[in-house]
This record gives sequence, structure tokens and C-alpha cells, in this order.
Amino acid sequence: MNFIALDFETANSSRSSVCSIGLVEYENGQPKREYYSLVKPRRNYFAPINISVHGITKEDVEEAHEFDALWHEDIQPLLEGKFLLAHNAQFDMGVLRAVLDEYNIPYPMIAYNCTMNISKKTWSFPRYNLKELSHHLNIDLNHHHALDDARAAAQIFLDAGKHLEARDEKEVVDKSQTINGMMFDASYEPARLNRKKRASKRGQKAEAKQYMAASHDFNTSHPFYNATFVFTGRLKALKRDEAIQRVVDLGGDWETSVQSTTNYVVVGNQAYENYLKGKKSSKLERVETLIAQGHSVEVLSEDEFIRQLETA
Repeated sequence: MNFIALDFETANSSRSSVCSIGLVEYENGQPKREYYSLVKPRRNYFAPINISVHGITKEDVEEAHEFDALWHEDIQPLLEGKFLLAHNAQFDMGVLRAVLDEYNIPYPMIAYNCTMNISKKTWSFPRYNLKELSHHLNIDLNHHHALDDARAAAQIFLDAGKHLEARDEKEVVDKSQTINGMMFDASYEPARLNRKKRASKRGQKAEAKQYMAASHDFNTSHPFYNATFVFTGRLKALKRDEAIQRVVDLGGDWETSVQSTTNYVVVGNQAYENYLKGKKSSKLERVETLIAQGHSVEVLSEDEFIRQLETA
């Protein structure tokens, strides 16, 4: 298991008001390093209700660095390109995005998942908050201390892996039927609870029903058979509808967005030239994130796509 579990505490209702961060890194299923720091919020106001939760005050962070300094010196080198976990990741990843936005810092390229979602698909418990799960799984917890909460999230993930008999972090995600979230460029995708929800994006099913294979006598040796495609950029040789229909006629399928199930991303020639020069669309940023995560996604230029169509 290779991952980093993280947790944030905030000074007030603003998600950018980070006042502490905890990180726990595991490599090959063993703890590798831990990181904890108090953080001085840019707008250094501590709401009484937040103080009552984590006990951190304005005076405690007076000598601490602001997040941007910690990010460049310590945090970014740890997180960039890694697989992240957080319990209730919607909150913690929202905090990360908010504080990066606060300092106009580009988002890192990372994949992440939520141990709350994984727990819901792994065990049957009355509640899935960190305190209740830690009790059920016999995990020692000093709740709302960022490092201790990160440790607990890491242990929950490891326990889920044992329960699901998963060999690595990718199998935990697959067997729990959760969907990784992603951060990339200036955008993100949230971690999701159920893979099936991906197919129900508004309009996706309706669009897919427009394309029916002309025949079901497929050449099963063709690389496009049973493969899933995403198209991006303007195509010159074929209209987008025609390209999709050609894929479907070969026994393939298509998606409107790049997902972990995507096999090929076909890029219009001009967009492909830009890609080779390092100019990447959001879809191509997602491809690189998925590849870094271990998924098999191949980028094809329109010319290469047409060449393979003609060999069918």
C-alpha cells in the first residue's frame, strides 16, 4: 500500500483558514514518515466554536508560517503525484483547494479517495464518522488533532484493505466500488461513492443510446473491441458523431469525460500538436493523473486513430 493520509483543522468557517495540517505517508504498507505543523491563517481570526473543537488559538500560531511558505518548502514535495486519502475528503480536499486559491497557487496533480466512502462500502456500521469508526476498529484517536486524525484515516484504509483482501491501494478502490477524485491544473473531480453514478451524468446515457452497432459480428482481435474512448479537440477527417459510430461498429464504447475506465483518448490533430508541446487540456491533464495512478490510458492523434480504423 502506497498512499498519504492527510487532515486539516481550520480557524473559522472559511475553508482557507488552515491552522494545522497532519500527513502520514505509507510505502509498501509500512509507515514511512509523518508531518505535522501549525499554520498561521492569512486572516488570523479564530472563531470560538473552532477553538472549542481543536483547541488551537491565535496565540498558538503566532510564530507559525503561513500556508504558502509551508506548501513550497515542505508539503508540495510530499503530495505531488501521490495517492491521497482523507476521512470525509469532501471537506479536506475542499480546504486544500481553498487555501491554494487563497495564495494563487496552482493545484497539484494528485488522485485521492475518501476513507468514509470506502468504509461505507466495506463494513456495515451505524455511523461512519472518524470517531465512531475508530471505536469500531479499535483505533486510538485523539480526535481533531490533525496528525492523529490522519493516522486514523490511514489505519482505516489499511483495515479496509485487509477486509477486502486487497493487494494494493488500487484494489482497495476497485473492490470498494468507489471512485477516486482528482486535482489537476485549475480544476478537480470529487471522490465518489459508487462507480455506477459516473454513467448517470446528465445527458450521457441519452447520448450513448444514439449509437448502435451496425452488426454484432465483431473482430474481437481488433484493439478497439471492448475498448472505451473519449474524444477531445476538433476532428478534421471525421465528424465527432461519425468517429463515435465507427468505434461502436468495432464493438467499442465511448464516454464524455476521461475516467478510470477509459482506454483511449483521441485528440484532434491541432490539439495533439499542442499536447506534444506541453499544452494540455483538462482532459489530457486527467489522462496524466490516471496514468500516474497506474491506469492504462493511451493518447491517440486523430491520424493514428484513422489509421487503426482503416486496418479494421
